[in-house]
Amino acid sequence: MKTQQAYLSDALAQVQARRRTNLAVYRAERAAAEDAEPRLVEIEREMTALGAELARTALAGKSEALAALRERLQALSTEKQALLAARHLVEPKADCALCGDTGYRRGALCDCVKSLARRQMYADLSKECPIGDCTFDNFDLSYYPDVTDEHGQNPRRRMTQILALCREYAETFAPGASANLLFIGKTGLGKTHLSLSIAARVLERGFGVVYGAAQNLLSPVSQEYFRFSGEDDRMRALLECDLLIIDDLGTELHSSFTNAVIYNLLNTRLLQKRPTILNTNLSLPELEAQYEPRVSSRLIGEYTLKRFLGADIRQRKALERGANN
Repeated sequence: MKTQQAYLSDALAQVQARRRTNLAVYRAERAAAEDAEPRLVEIEREMTALGAELARTALAGKSEALAALRERLQALSTEKQALLAARHLVEPKADCALCGDTGYRRGALCDCVKSLARRQMYADLSKECPIGDCTFDNFDLSYYPDVTDEHGQNPRRRMTQILALCREYAETFAPGASANLLFIGKTGLGKTHLSLSIAARVLERGFGVVYGAAQNLLSPVSQEYFRFSGEDDRMRALLECDLLIIDDLGTELHSSFTNAVIYNLLNTRLLQKRPTILNTNLSLPELEAQYEPRVSSRLIGEYTLKRFLGADIRQRKALERGANN
């Protein structure tokens, strides 16, 4: 994974390249307009000469002459704008009003560069995530039995409620306000699908999301801890993103280092009120057995638990494909 400085450098280069491209396009269009309308060149010359004369007149304190020059300068500017507008030519507007797409503001990197760097880091961390394949609209409730068992549990009814909760969560997501979610259930019940649906909508709304399987997100961080490399950009991204979604919690390499990483990650995000969504195939007793008490107590006590019900949908879909072949 690239370092944070590398991401910032790449983002700065992108912002400045965007500015150069916009200016180059404008200058080419402006040159074509001046070739077709020589009066534009004449106006520029007159305005340059008037500017120098205006400065001399101001120094001389000739107020009446100064007013006349300003009036003439304004008339030329109006004429120039009319000629440019007739050719639908306008000066390029910067995407960032704060830095004008220079990448710097008040001698420091602009927030637009930092934001772009964060988005690229989050995207790299979430490359494994097939967001485009999973939406709320293609979450098919018909795969869940509409049958109530002896315990009063109805998979269709339960999953309808969970789908509605996930939709609302994505539409109202707000860092510092949204809940932490813990999705529990056997494999193939839609935990990943709904998590990806949330991720897609939250990303659309402009927030930073990191999504990944536990073993892919946590193992590299644990290795960095073990090597004492000081390369903590990956951990910083997991700590600071607006929404962190960890899939298949419990499948990561189990070690004291991994436990320490998970505790630090969950505890820090809880303290900073940064929402996290966790998916796991483990039951609550299995979570308590796998993780040390300070981790399991946070999972059970600080997260909104949602149990997924039904039969393995992946298997059902595989059987349907086989029957149709």
